[in-house]
Amino acid sequence: MTLTEVYRKGEEMLLKANIPDADVDAAVLMEHFFGCDRARLIIHGDDKADEGLTQRYFDAITERTTGRPLQYITGIWNFMGYDFYVGEGVLIPRDDTEILAEEVCTFLYGKKNTSAIDLCSGSGAIAITLGKVRPDCTVLAVEYSKDALGYLDRNIELNNTANVTAVCGDVTECFGDYNDGTFDLVVSNPPYIESEEIDTLQQELKFEPRMALDGGKDGLYFYRIITDKWKSKIKPGGMLAFEVGERQSEPVSELLRIHGFENIYTKTDLHGYNRIVCGIKNNR
Repeated sequence: MTLTEVYRKGEEMLLKANIPDADVDAAVLMEHFFGCDRARLIIHGDDKADEGLTQRYFDAITERTTGRPLQYITGIWNFMGYDFYVGEGVLIPRDDTEILAEEVCTFLYGKKNTSAIDLCSGSGAIAITLGKVRPDCTVLAVEYSKDALGYLDRNIELNNTANVTAVCGDVTECFGDYNDGTFDLVVSNPPYIESEEIDTLQQELKFEPRMALDGGKDGLYFYRIITDKWKSKIKPGGMLAFEVGERQSEPVSELLRIHGFENIYTKTDLHGYNRIVCGIKNNR
């Protein structure tokens, strides 16, 4: 088979399985296994495909037809221009979270010798991005899941971010391990899906760890805990920043107001939903 024939057959298999964006997934897997992006495929599409790689490609396509996330199949995914190992047991970094990462990196711009803590860190996408963009910032990445911690450790090493430290901890309890006024930034993309909605999610999400998705009965459990228990750990003038679900920006903003944060604001994702909520701790 030629490279083009391999790609077209892969796309056809995904289309028959009703996989969304079948052309994109087929192309991503072509690049992963053959090192052949779309431009190269146009130029070299008539080249004969290696038989061993072809078999691995179709095995991966077959996995994808079951709904298994593309990111788990490749084992690595890009976030903010940096690669991250991902797989069973860790939440997949998503484009929406880049909005939060960009915002907190901007907040720390021009500040020297800062400290930040990323709660519910997962793969470390936010913490490691902070560590790369703001190399003079000391970043702690707190994660409770042992499976996710394995990926977090590997991703710190992969991205050579010595200023990022993985910490095993339950964010609902470990706040007592830190002194008040320690951090310039507390950031979190916590579990925020309502418990009863978990089983109704699209097939791909059901492969991801439930504990990384389940935000309690109303989806706000972790926002309440973090805002209440971690606010004292933020320096005056420091920021608390969250990623939120599509209907959560108002209740989360109200939580920050109740707890005395000022200059509270939101930012939207590409679909127009408020995706992040940020507030500044007052100086009083």
